[in-house]
Amino acid sequence: MSVEREGVIPPGTTSPAPLNLAADSRVPSLAAGAATADYERYFRIVRGAPDLLSWTRDVVRLQTAVLADLPATGLDAPQRADVLTGLLHASHITLTAWLRPRSLPDEAPDEAAATGADEPAGGPVGDDPGDALRRWKLGHQLFHLLLTTMNSVLDDILTEVRGAHWASVCRDLERLLALYDAATAAMAYASDFPASVYRDDVRPTMEPPFLAPGFSGVLNREHQVMAERMRALLDALGDVPRTVPVAAIRRAEALLRAAQRRNRRAHAAICERCVPDGASLLQQHWACVGERPWES
Repeated sequence: MSVEREGVIPPGTTSPAPLNLAADSRVPSLAAGAATADYERYFRIVRGAPDLLSWTRDVVRLQTAVLADLPATGLDAPQRADVLTGLLHASHITLTAWLRPRSLPDEAPDEAAATGADEPAGGPVGDDPGDALRRWKLGHQLFHLLLTTMNSVLDDILTEVRGAHWASVCRDLERLLALYDAATAAMAYASDFPASVYRDDVRPTMEPPFLAPGFSGVLNREHQVMAERMRALLDALGDVPRTVPVAAIRRAEALLRAAQRRNRRAHAAICERCVPDGASLLQQHWACVGERPWES
């Protein structure tokens, strides 16, 4: 058998440079659409392997910034209560994580680091367009924080369903409901400025030349995971046997589905207010390139 047939490069033969092919097996276009990396860079989401201490620092930093800004918003009392409830659940789950499987470290973290003093939280957002942009990004970070907390709770509930721990299922469904409403309020918080400011000052920062075309919330990884886990949870709840406290679980499931509907209506209302013609940046991009993602 020859060395060529074995796939071995004969001595003295130079191997060709790697050929870089696109995942869709097509020639790349000049104007590539926005990717998840663009979305996360814009909202200052950093991927890595954070330990519990760095996660806790980020929770405290984000809470400090949101709490300082919340009194200056136009959110009504129920929306503010939903935001605060979501922050409380995020804090509770974070503190609980410290208690298992190990105790707190012997040495307390530096106070400046724990409060995010190296990155000033800033005061309430005012009328300046730059302040609106800060609230837009801060609100999205809050949204990601709540989604991350929801994903952990969803994992817990799915484990509890598999283990038939129905009392825990009911308790955590209530927690998930509160977090869902908090995420909806976070969307209202992020967009709490005049539609004209969004049109003239915020939306352009998500377009070329600042970002690749087609920037969109569909690039939100946490939301993708949440949507997938929610579908898995609702499927699992549909198979709950009649021998369990099914009435309480069905009530909680109905409330959770109602929270989903509220979230979708709220998002649609924000889009209608800020973009009356309904054309998102992603839709505009696909209209320009003359194709749709599902056609490629």
